[in-house]
Amino acid sequence: MNNEQVNKKGQSSFMNVRRHILNKNSSFVMKEAYKTLRTNIRFFLRTEACKRICITSAASGEGKSITLLNLAISIAEAGQKVLLIDADMRRPALARLLVEKAAPGLSNVLANITPAEEVIRTGLYPNLDILFSGDAPPNPSELLSSEGMEKLIADMSKRYDYILVDTPPVNVVSDACLVANLLDGVLLLVRQGYSRKDAVKRAVSSLQLTGANLLGFVLNGADLLDVKPYFNYN
Repeated sequence: MNNEQVNKKGQSSFMNVRRHILNKNSSFVMKEAYKTLRTNIRFFLRTEACKRICITSAASGEGKSITLLNLAISIAEAGQKVLLIDADMRRPALARLLVEKAAPGLSNVLANITPAEEVIRTGLYPNLDILFSGDAPPNPSELLSSEGMEKLIADMSKRYDYILVDTPPVNVVSDACLVANLLDGVLLLVRQGYSRKDAVKRAVSSLQLTGANLLGFVLNGADLLDVKPYFNYN
């Protein structure tokens, strides 16, 4: 397979993923799944202050970015003001999912090049603002662990009801652990039939070792036919 064929295959796969972005035509089951996740987060974080959460996974390809995007849309639909931040500056996905330009964005803000107010995108969804990843930096870990990131979260917490942050897979780089310690909690995404048990255990250990507040797991790609008997039973 040549490079052109590989690129076309990748683009086709990504377009297929985009079809799963939450919208008015999404299935009832999909909408209810995100409403349940939204409710569970509200239950675990019983505070009137801004709820600040990041999502990560053990490995790449498990669907964390689109899951977080859909969660942000669902929360915004409930009337809450949401800021979605793409802190995966190594392999950002949110801009591609929404067919938007990734730069300028988070990296430019943390490098003191551009004020956050000038690069936060508004108007894509009601009640949902987005800070894309920005230009690819040579030092993403250093930027995410900087005082600038801490200040950004603190400042934005005064303006939004929720801050949701997309981070790289925890077993690949340390970025997720760095960000999680600035927030109220972290969600670990697990994909049915894809995630490896040993990898998930290692991810949990890494998050716990750094003191992150693991709120729970999000199961992605679940086969509802497998759980149907349990719905009938209970």
